[in-house]
Amino acid sequence: MPTAPPVWKPDSSSSVCEACQRPFTFFTRRRHHCRHCGALFCYACSGSRSAIPKFGFTEEVRVCDACFDLLQREEHRGVDKEPVESFLKQRKICILGYSAVGKSCLTQQFVEERFNQAYNPTINHTYSKRVRAKGEEYLLSLLDTAGQDECSLFQPQFSIGTHGYILVYSIADPVSFEMVSVIYEKIHSFAVDVVLVLVGNKCDLERDRQVSFEQGQALARGWKCPFIECSAKRKDNVAKVFLTILEEILTQEDGGPRPSRWPSWLRF
Repeated sequence: MPTAPPVWKPDSSSSVCEACQRPFTFFTRRRHHCRHCGALFCYACSGSRSAIPKFGFTEEVRVCDACFDLLQREEHRGVDKEPVESFLKQRKICILGYSAVGKSCLTQQFVEERFNQAYNPTINHTYSKRVRAKGEEYLLSLLDTAGQDECSLFQPQFSIGTHGYILVYSIADPVSFEMVSVIYEKIHSFAVDVVLVLVGNKCDLERDRQVSFEQGQALARGWKCPFIECSAKRKDNVAKVFLTILEEILTQEDGGPRPSRWPSWLRF
């Protein structure tokens, strides 16, 4: 027997699309509800259609892109998952860093579990992935930004609706390490009480290392944020990067203090 679909999020509860974070307008970018999670999206981010038998929708109805992907996977596996009791809680995370440090590779490895060997400059792309943290499910909206070579280092719109930042450098590129400090200062000129994680990517290039682990650790200690070295290519610690930033965000929202030193399991 079909279960009740989730309660729709009120129109007045959000002024921006919960996927792309672009503001709603009366004519050109109107609000639309996803029939699967009940959240608010613009037309471009909710243009997919899918039947949802568990909610009694035998005909195809509007769903957001993330829910469409989920429903397709459920259909492929033949799994009738438990219904969503309410609209998913979403958190937007912005990934920043110098060009060619592996921001896109890191994000794609986490979301799609794939690694693209070729370097293709990014022009700001948003990914989505569902994760669980503190016993609840969240939809992460991940803004993969272009590096300095493609656009300005930090654009004011990156701070709109953003809950946390991942600052990425390459352990084989000292310039990229210097650049994260510049980005850090730029962020703080637009936002206060910022949640962030410092990430040293490409630790598979140990022979080419030019930024020591201790240098990254010292910088993160000064910022009072977690520090993780990872490899998008080998998938080392990739999930920890994104789960850590989400946990930092939730800790801040709960009003708890973020520790000045990170736990031992984050020291990689």
